[in-house]
Amino acid sequence: MDRRRLLGWLAFLGVAGLLALLPEFFPQEEAESLAVVPRGRPVPAAEGLAVAAPEARALRGGAASGAVPQADLFAARSWRAPPRRASDAAPPVAAAALPPPPAAAPPLPFEFIGRLDDSVRLRVFLLRGDRLHTVQAGDVIDGTYRVEKIAADELTFVYLPLKQTQSLSVGDHP
Repeated sequence: MDRRRLLGWLAFLGVAGLLALLPEFFPQEEAESLAVVPRGRPVPAAEGLAVAAPEARALRGGAASGAVPQADLFAARSWRAPPRRASDAAPPVAAAALPPPPAAAPPLPFEFIGRLDDSVRLRVFLLRGDRLHTVQAGDVIDGTYRVEKIAADELTFVYLPLKQTQSLSVGDHP
């Protein structure tokens, strides 16, 4: 009796192992050739690709994709309606009624280094980044700034794109 029982268990485990490994060796042609239509009837794959629901396509996955779609088991669920996104909300009326602020010139990029006053004209040395500019009244710097006036304690520039006046304090220098 023991021998018969042992042979029965071995046969059972062998058949179970063979059935477990069988899908690995033979592709499932039936599952790929049929698509599920929302009405529930199977349709050949040629028609099913155009008609099949997106869920059916995602579950089927195709031959190249071996990944099985996973459901989020711990996702938050509620009877309340989801909150509206900011893009769905209408813009506030007060913000739409305000005119845009006027364009302003950027801050002056110059640093005052010094001045040179010979008997002919007054020159000022300005540093912009790593470039040194020697300017006098009326000069245009890089096509952006024009030196309007050089006074004892301040330089006056015009930002040419917006035609706005800006000043740079230079302090009292002899």
